[in-house]
Amino acid sequence: MLLGALILFLLNFVFSIQFFADYSLQNLEQRADFSLEMRADYDAFEFDALKNELGMYDIESEVLEAEVVENFQLPPRLHIRFGDLREVNDVFEILKKGRYDSVIGAWDGEGERDFVNIIDNLLRVRDGVERAGFWLVILFLAGGVLLMVNTFRIVIFSRKNEVFISRFVGAETKFIAGPFLVEGLLLGVASSVIAIGIFTFVLRQVDILPAGEIFIHLWNNVFSWEILVSGLVGMTGAWIAIRKYLSGKFSS
Repeated sequence: MLLGALILFLLNFVFSIQFFADYSLQNLEQRADFSLEMRADYDAFEFDALKNELGMYDIESEVLEAEVVENFQLPPRLHIRFGDLREVNDVFEILKKGRYDSVIGAWDGEGERDFVNIIDNLLRVRDGVERAGFWLVILFLAGGVLLMVNTFRIVIFSRKNEVFISRFVGAETKFIAGPFLVEGLLLGVASSVIAIGIFTFVLRQVDILPAGEIFIHLWNNVFSWEILVSGLVGMTGAWIAIRKYLSGKFSS
């Protein structure tokens, strides 16, 4: 039970890191913006065409009028706020089209490269966390099943005489396997409950993570499924361990 709780405890931290990566990226998306210099006498018709083409993407655009800041003349600017960082490159490709030279002024190539590099690095980290999380989930699930199988092999080996007597008197398979399956279910559920309790306590002690948001996310989307899957994993391990004793010649 404690080993199962340890596996689930680590799995909860994997889910937490995944959520934290998404949570951080969403916060960055809310502040991801880029300003472009516009020509003072930009073509209104071409500007409308540009807005229509940009309308396919999750962005907010605003024209900032020319202004003077500390004796420095700022030209009109197109201020773009990105709602989805994966669309940055596509939006920039539209803005750099030759058709819109009459709208967009001097292009800040260095600023674009710096902005795109930051976004690409953020997306690379997010994708890496998601891939690592996926494979760790698979690894932990496989480890949980193997743990349950080995546990119930030990249990069944010590109680194989009971299984033999039940078969000898003609008991049905569900009568023989039922108690072991229920035991596996309860063992899995108990492990998940213990893991959730310990994880919640530890999470409160970690200051660098948004503990409240993580707990709400896991409570709404993970914990109920974790309890259910843990019970099913326990039953699966019990069934794999006992099925060879349910048919064929019983050997001591």
